[in-house]
Amino acid sequence: MLCLFVTTMVIQMCNGSVNPILTLFVRELVPDAGNIAFLSGLIAALPGISALIAAPRLGRLGDRIGTQRILLATMMVSVVLFIAMSFVTNATQLGVLRFLLGFADGAMMPAVQTLLVRHSPDNVTGRIFGYNQSFMYLGNVTGPLLGAAVATLAGYRWVFFATALVVLFNVLLLRRFYRRPAVALAQPLSAEQGGEEKEAAPGRRE
Repeated sequence: MLCLFVTTMVIQMCNGSVNPILTLFVRELVPDAGNIAFLSGLIAALPGISALIAAPRLGRLGDRIGTQRILLATMMVSVVLFIAMSFVTNATQLGVLRFLLGFADGAMMPAVQTLLVRHSPDNVTGRIFGYNQSFMYLGNVTGPLLGAAVATLAGYRWVFFATALVVLFNVLLLRRFYRRPAVALAQPLSAEQGGEEKEAAPGRRE
């Protein structure tokens, strides 16, 4: 469960890491543009447009092929796109890559929420989502701090590369988490069944 909380934090962290430097990076790409504010706002909004389109479709696909597969695939796509963003040479390339990133963003958070429901008992669902919300806010805090720190130390382009590394680390963590899902889920169930059998046993002797 902690792995999914960390995934929520990473998703929000990666969405927020670019925010402090996006306008400055656009200015660096298009130094002669007179409408930097509008251009930066448009590029910032593009992922939301594609996420709006992709979220329901990728949700249905996850129901068919597995939510964890959708989550891992979209996070790997995010890694590739963030690395590509560090090599862009103009604002159009950055806008196209961010638009493509939105297709991945639209699937990641719903996938995490679906997996949380699947792996949490009914009597603690509210608590689980409360913890998940806390990790989401933690990502909202650490993301801009990460972006600002990396930009100060290494430059704007390294923010995208550092973000890609964070997502890649999370992908490896998720792969380890799902390596033995059946065993992890079966153990608590077996323990509960064993307890029920022990409670029922004295009754059978009577």
